[in-house]
Amino acid sequence: MNVSRAAEALNISQSALSRQIQSLEEELGCRLFDRIGKRLSLTLEGEHLLPRAAQLLDQADALSLRSEAVARGQFGHLRIGATAQTIASLIAPALTIFRKTHPAVEVSLIEAPNRTLVEMVERGAVHVSVATPDDPGAFYLEPLFVARLLAYLPSGDHRRSASELPIESLADAPVLLLRRGFMTRDLFDESCRTAGVRARIVLESDSPHALIAMVEAGHGIAMLSSSAARGVRTSPPISVSLAKDFIQRQVSAIWSPLRHRPAALAPFILSLKQTLGSDTLPFETSNTSGPQK
Repeated sequence: MNVSRAAEALNISQSALSRQIQSLEEELGCRLFDRIGKRLSLTLEGEHLLPRAAQLLDQADALSLRSEAVARGQFGHLRIGATAQTIASLIAPALTIFRKTHPAVEVSLIEAPNRTLVEMVERGAVHVSVATPDDPGAFYLEPLFVARLLAYLPSGDHRRSASELPIESLADAPVLLLRRGFMTRDLFDESCRTAGVRARIVLESDSPHALIAMVEAGHGIAMLSSSAARGVRTSPPISVSLAKDFIQRQVSAIWSPLRHRPAALAPFILSLKQTLGSDTLPFETSNTSGPQK
């Protein structure tokens, strides 16, 4: 190998090339080249290391390309938190859209009630949750839909024909609820406190379908949000009201401003928004757009 031509190809001076070779040999602890005039030839040690060096350079190039793809959101890992109801009604169809453009992104789903979903975002257990935080200002968020509190009444209840159900009418009524920590339960409890209503709780469950089964058997009134009611096949529900206003809450995609935000997060949230554009979903979509803090 001619030293001058090698230096010219690398766009450095011959002396700089010689210093780099010397530095590499000192670092490796072996001589790589024999110097014969202005020519260099590989030693046996150099010939032995050359294939491995070429392999490492190829791997470095591949790593560089991979890191660029990760930065674009084409690779990586996205951890998503949501309730079981939201996974079934929103996350599942949104992932179908997302995987068409990001098939190599690994997605992990974690199911939990609303309060736990918010806490998981805070401690970095998930990158994003579909949830309702008590303190929206502590998060970045993208509003998705409005969840309304609905009542499912058993057959024969005289209130089934009403257009809305004042929460005051549930005083001492047998009520079927999701457990504490679910947004639906928080809505119901807060509204009862505001109205001074004390409901008679017959069942607390993690399953909307268990509540509906109890309704159909005539054992009480089930309280579910419009998002939790997807897939429920029974008589149409009635919107619950407080002071003549519907009881409802904004549900958003939330993520922490203090945590790493993977590049795949933005296209996933876009998939959520595209899914919510479908007329087949049981959500009242939000008119608000854009991340907020």
